[in-house]
Amino acid sequence: MEKIEVKASSVEKAIEEGLNELGIDREDAEIEVIHEGGLFSKAVVTVARKEGPADVVINFLNGLFERMNLRCYADCTESGEELNVNISGSDSGVIIGYRGEVLDAIQYLALILVNQKGHNFIRVTINAENYREKRIETLEALAGRLAYKAYRTGRKIELEPMNPFERRIIHTALQDSKFATTESEGEDNNRHVVIIPKEGGVREGYDRRDRNNGRNGRNYNASRDNRDRRESAPAKKEDKQTEETEFNLKKNGPPKFKSFGYNKKHF
Repeated sequence: MEKIEVKASSVEKAIEEGLNELGIDREDAEIEVIHEGGLFSKAVVTVARKEGPADVVINFLNGLFERMNLRCYADCTESGEELNVNISGSDSGVIIGYRGEVLDAIQYLALILVNQKGHNFIRVTINAENYREKRIETLEALAGRLAYKAYRTGRKIELEPMNPFERRIIHTALQDSKFATTESEGEDNNRHVVIIPKEGGVREGYDRRDRNNGRNGRNYNASRDNRDRRESAPAKKEDKQTEETEFNLKKNGPPKFKSFGYNKKHF
């Protein structure tokens, strides 16, 4: 908080000089009268710029990083009743944590802190290394795949528990889907999204109870066909040999065999 001490001949003059030095209006200042002054003394006041929502968040985060010995800092942009904070620095990956858990935690703390200062409700979004954008892309792709899977199998799919930000991404991604609709179930930390298939997803005449038997049946039929082909192949070979034998008998007569007995001797 920027704060200065001003001395003047009167309290009002001291305040006016302090406001001009800070370049702010009276409603944006916090004023404290130290001494009202008198005949032989001057009035003393302190004038400070009021902390806005952005100042509250930035001071909180940078103080937190300093205490954690992290080399990172926060920048903030204010848009209406929303604060967008970006964290950068060599240790910014530590602030993200596993699946953004640390990032979500400090975002929640900043949200509570800024809304305890008497301002209108302010929405706070904290990002680091474009994690939020990457997470949105991942969840949208996941939602599309699971919606089609639910439609194809005709079964509901329950996702793991998610925070409100991630659940909202899933709902938004599938709000116009032709395959499935969504709803949230569970309470508190177990709140999760359920993807519900729309009608027409299961093929006509397809019995879900026989899904696991379909592949086994195809394998059985293929094995039976192969066995039939193996059994029929020798039969065809024997028929061919029989036909060749009959042809040779008609053409050359019965076969002649060489005798391996004793040779005839002449005395």
